[in-house]
Amino acid sequence: MQLRRAVASSWVGFSVAIAVVACGSDPAPRGAADAGSDARRGDATRPPDDDGGTTPIVDGSVDIGRVTPPLPPPPRDGGGTDCGALGQACCAGDVCAEGACVAGLCASCGAPGEACCASSACASGGCCVDGVCTGAGSTCPDVGGVCAMGSCGACGGEGQACCSDRTCTAASVTCVGPGDGTCGRCGGAGEPCCDADACSGGLACADDVCTTCGALGGPCCDGATCAAGCCDPGADRCIAPGTSCAVGVCGASGACEVCGTPGTACCADGSCAGGGCCIDGTCIASSTGTGASGMVCSDGAFVACGGDGQACCASGACGGGGCCAGGTCQQSGDSCGGMAGTCTMGSCTTPFGMPCGSEGQPCCASGFGMPGGGGGSLSIFCTQSGLVCQGGGFGMGGFGTCQPCGGPGQPCCAGQACSDGGCCVDDACVASGDSCGTGPDGSEGGACAGGACGGGACGGLGQPCCGPGIGCSAPFTICDGDSDTCIPCGGRDERCCGLLCLAPFACGGGFPGPGGGGGGTCMAP
Repeated sequence: MQLRRAVASSWVGFSVAIAVVACGSDPAPRGAADAGSDARRGDATRPPDDDGGTTPIVDGSVDIGRVTPPLPPPPRDGGGTDCGALGQACCAGDVCAEGACVAGLCASCGAPGEACCASSACASGGCCVDGVCTGAGSTCPDVGGVCAMGSCGACGGEGQACCSDRTCTAASVTCVGPGDGTCGRCGGAGEPCCDADACSGGLACADDVCTTCGALGGPCCDGATCAAGCCDPGADRCIAPGTSCAVGVCGASGACEVCGTPGTACCADGSCAGGGCCIDGTCIASSTGTGASGMVCSDGAFVACGGDGQACCASGACGGGGCCAGGTCQQSGDSCGGMAGTCTMGSCTTPFGMPCGSEGQPCCASGFGMPGGGGGSLSIFCTQSGLVCQGGGFGMGGFGTCQPCGGPGQPCCAGQACSDGGCCVDDACVASGDSCGTGPDGSEGGACAGGACGGGACGGLGQPCCGPGIGCSAPFTICDGDSDTCIPCGGRDERCCGLLCLAPFACGGGFPGPGGGGGGTCMAP
């Protein structure tokens, strides 16, 4: 796959736009994770409390939150439920049928030392401090005071002053008001959302206020569910059957049926999303090939590739010893652009006589300048297929080295692509069947299966995001923070995979947030 990356930065007093084309291999159909590592945002989205008639769950003398039992866990890929129970992966939206979602797994909650339950509830009058329950009679860590009935002495309980850093420690309250604030009720209709955007049953957090959910056009309810239609994980909105959603089309079953993304069936009308192409009933990504020599998919159409001045073929290949530079094939003797010099049998040779772009050689760089007296551009790339630019960076340390990618233990190819159903974890490929390792919080990633970690339960297209350090593990998906679901990225009108887009698209309109999420949209150049 060929990818384009663009970012604005400041360098020596003027604005520079960086556009990177990474000519990597195309070992697997697109399916997860943004460039680099897409760390999970937040460890626990808790099922909300309920103000409308739910039987209180009482432990000792204190109501621990009137917790509304979460909706039944949604099935995976049309199959049976394999999420939501203690020890299993959290279901979509960080929902658990038992306990609380902690680092992507459902764990027991409420007891001293355990994660707080729904709406920050702790058992037996405990206090929720930094997401962990402190037992009644114990000193509240960090904020001080002795815990009693959810209050840390003089702060944290309903109607009391907020504790340090505007925190509250009782169930179903949040810090409101100016200055140090006061702990007020949350989670009910029209009330502020509780921590982790939790709201009571039948409500969802929209613009930081709890509002009715599940209706067409409205926000999805917990567990990515709707009263009618389907929950679009990309927009976190309920849509009507037959409407396009982030992972396909809303089906009569009430779920978004995966279609139109690379490696999946073409949608009913023969279309593919993101500028992909439909061939023999299956979608392939833009910049990938058909199996027929000399043709490549480019923004929804098949075009000639590999010749001088034509698009690079799949995996960035060019014929006749040419070089793939900026997504376009340059024949031997032609310019690779700017500082990259001249193409010489698959490598570019800089004006200083240094070869670049082939395996083990420095990555090439071209286009550095100040067009129009303002911004400039810089393209960093490898010139042969199956390579990715690894290491280095923008500055005096160089731009890295072209290295083979996609195999077990090798760097992930551009867009987190790994061969043979492997998973991209911490920018390295894990073979299908091997462990995805341990996250920075100690959580187990489970086994890699077909690009998804957790034994195939998380990290793949349309699946819940995995725990911290993994996020989405399959090629060309990104974790949507609102729905906690892996959605497509990198194609036309899709979110950028970090800063990466499939050729011929480029990332524009914004820049990624922490973990590579958020930011711009892939647009035609």
